[in-house]
Amino acid sequence: MKLFALPLCALSLFAGQITAVRDVSIVDVASGQAAPHMTVVVEDGVISRVGPVGATAIPQGARFVDGKNKFLIPGLWDMHVHLYHKPYLPLFVAYGVTGVQDMGSDFAKVRAWREEIESGSAIGPRIFTSGPPVDGAASGDANLPVLVVRNGDEARQAFDRLYKMNVDFIKVLSSLPRDAYFALAELARHWDLRLVGHIPATVTAQEAVEARQKSLEHFFGVTKSVSSDSEALKFFAHCALTGTRVSPTLVLWQRMSHFDDPRLMSNPSLAAIPASIRDAWPDISADPFSLKQQIWRIYRLTALAAQAKAEILAGTDTGDPFVMPGEALQDELEQLVEAGLTARQALEAATLAPARFLEVDKKLGTIEKGKLADMVLLDDNPALDIRNVRKVRGVFSNGRYLSRPEIDGLLHAF
Repeated sequence: MKLFALPLCALSLFAGQITAVRDVSIVDVASGQAAPHMTVVVEDGVISRVGPVGATAIPQGARFVDGKNKFLIPGLWDMHVHLYHKPYLPLFVAYGVTGVQDMGSDFAKVRAWREEIESGSAIGPRIFTSGPPVDGAASGDANLPVLVVRNGDEARQAFDRLYKMNVDFIKVLSSLPRDAYFALAELARHWDLRLVGHIPATVTAQEAVEARQKSLEHFFGVTKSVSSDSEALKFFAHCALTGTRVSPTLVLWQRMSHFDDPRLMSNPSLAAIPASIRDAWPDISADPFSLKQQIWRIYRLTALAAQAKAEILAGTDTGDPFVMPGEALQDELEQLVEAGLTARQALEAATLAPARFLEVDKKLGTIEKGKLADMVLLDDNPALDIRNVRKVRGVFSNGRYLSRPEIDGLLHAF
């Protein structure tokens, strides 16, 4: 599988750095249970020791973090973002998002930002990126360059170009021609490179699953292919069988259908977004009526996907108007619960499920000895009430611990 190498150079980045979280409850996302009175030691960016208080030795010189009456979870992932603006990067971390899947942006910029994060010279999440998406027409957005292909031959040329760029996966968009889509899908299967994104308008949802598209974003194309609950359950059961994931991005649907909601403009978090970015957003007076008619079906499909045990990935489409970096992922987890998932299932959609999907679960996704130190310290247990993901007390990102005052400093910098 062609994947960027996780920065396993923590030994050089964090040599000699030791942090110990004492008397904390560790949340096991798989079971939803919390193990109380535990100590977690991070050395050189890696979890070196996990065990009960009093039975777990703490090396000399460690920085102590008080975990009493607090809960430690694996770092959160936002599995659908667009990294258009560098100031977004520390904001993800401030809200406990320690990893993101970039679904299309300026590849050269994102690669440079990722190198800064991996070197320790910048604060930001781990990044997987597709580089430019592939579509049948130009995007018209300078922030989202696309590779335009009109037939199978051009699709094969685009695949070769992306493979040589060393992208982590390939994303497709809605206007991709049918023959181009299947040409890309065939090469992706052959070279073991993930194909994700929209279901093109010329392709059915069932055909996309058979072509081994690895994730279906926003349910685009699913609603037209699946007309009843029974058909949806059958479809999502097939997704579960083939390992096809779904990313509903409910917060995106919420914001698209509520552009007329004055609360969007009164969100205090907007202060973190530069005016130059906000000024480029569309007029919120645009008519959202048709989207409001559709949104109930999106929530229903989310519940049916969970019922059929199709794996759900939490994503937000951050980069779109009013979808705030980091904060939007917290919103998404709440909306997944609104759609019918349990708090534990929603938490899994942002921790274990992304780690499995990205095939990095041997290094991330749980709090265990030997894993990379991406963790979030919370004041309450999110496996019982997902709203508790908002109660961030501290964050381990790429092995670096940020306390609440340091997090506040990141937020106040904008």
